[in-house]
Amino acid sequence: MRAWFRLDDDIPGVVRYRTYEVLKAEANNPRLRWAYLPYSMHMAGPREAIQHMIIRKNYGCTHFIIGRDMAGCKSTLSGEDFYGAYDAQNLAKDNAAELGMDTVPSLNIAYTQEKGYVTADVAKAEGLTTLSLSGTKFRQMLRGGDDIPEWFAFKSVVQVLRESVQTEA
Repeated sequence: MRAWFRLDDDIPGVVRYRTYEVLKAEANNPRLRWAYLPYSMHMAGPREAIQHMIIRKNYGCTHFIIGRDMAGCKSTLSGEDFYGAYDAQNLAKDNAAELGMDTVPSLNIAYTQEKGYVTADVAKAEGLTTLSLSGTKFRQMLRGGDDIPEWFAFKSVVQVLRESVQTEA
């Protein structure tokens, strides 16, 4: 079965755009401004984070939200993470002034049975029970038609992703 996932298993830009559109409609908030970057990830690690900062700067952005392990990839030899979890955030922060951007690092968030979403350090410090679902497992569940937990993804987003898989099948 052919699916919309590329070899590196990332979601293509056009599908990602559709998920943003359903979230925009769901939010229905005139104070929100949505802007889309017509670009798919290439999983090139910290250097790709710098490229994204430059592209966004060219689009007029002043701030760059950067997640844990942005554009990370696995080693083809060992299967281990090729870059450190915060390498992209650190490189972006180190180059932010030169690029005229402010970085906004995204904290490592965990979902807990007891308190819902909290930062991972809070979950650990308080001994909370965390639930997790890797991106790989999520994509397997999408392909298999399995139920996706609502704490992991909005139903509307899952629907767009499922429709995209069916369209390409």
